[in-house]
Amino acid sequence: MKQIEFLVNNRILKGTLFSSHNIKAKNPAILFIHGWTSERARSYQYANALTKLGYISFLFDMRGHGESEGDINSYTPKEFFADVLAAYDYLAKVENVDKENISVVGSSFGSYLAALLTTKRNVKRLALRVPADYPNENFNKSKIQSSGSSNPKLVLWRKQIKKSPETFALEAIASFDGEILIIESGKDNSVPHQTIQNYINAINDKNKLTHIVMKNAPHSIKEGPFRDEVEKILVDWFKKG
Repeated sequence: MKQIEFLVNNRILKGTLFSSHNIKAKNPAILFIHGWTSERARSYQYANALTKLGYISFLFDMRGHGESEGDINSYTPKEFFADVLAAYDYLAKVENVDKENISVVGSSFGSYLAALLTTKRNVKRLALRVPADYPNENFNKSKIQSSGSSNPKLVLWRKQIKKSPETFALEAIASFDGEILIIESGKDNSVPHQTIQNYINAINDKNKLTHIVMKNAPHSIKEGPFRDEVEKILVDWFKKG
């Protein structure tokens, strides 16, 4: 485990690299994108497990989150997306990373950004836990205005059927041709089933989809049985790759 930092728009972002002791000349890699008000440390468990499969994993705190600089209340999804692009580019330049084999694991808002990333960078496989979605007009507005269960209007919007051209994320998923894992929480108060279904419907080749429902899991999961379950799901899925 190696702690690093990189600069985005004159702000220092903090990150962590996980790699195996038995590193090869070229290794598959995974970029982790955390959710809104979350931080990279919450995915250390997953990265550590996937390192044992030979993956180099990179986790980072978006601006205003965790140990990174910035005021979380002042940024737009577009600005957070700039962090994601920079993190991907950092990972792609890490020694011994196979640039043609970089996958992405996102959670909630991080899943939304992960979907958008596939339109700008080469992504091999995409794992989305409780993927959130947002109206396109919110992309350039402060993210704090559209934060999950605290916004009744957004919750209602997420319960509506959406076709792939209607949102940036669904449009991106419709164009993505890699393997996709979607992990749904059965007791999610922020991302209703219809939002998950919208993502599923946007996938053109359903043979490339793995959809798993964690029946009793809430949206945000703490250390313990639920994270252990997510770890097992990720390990089993990435083993197949």
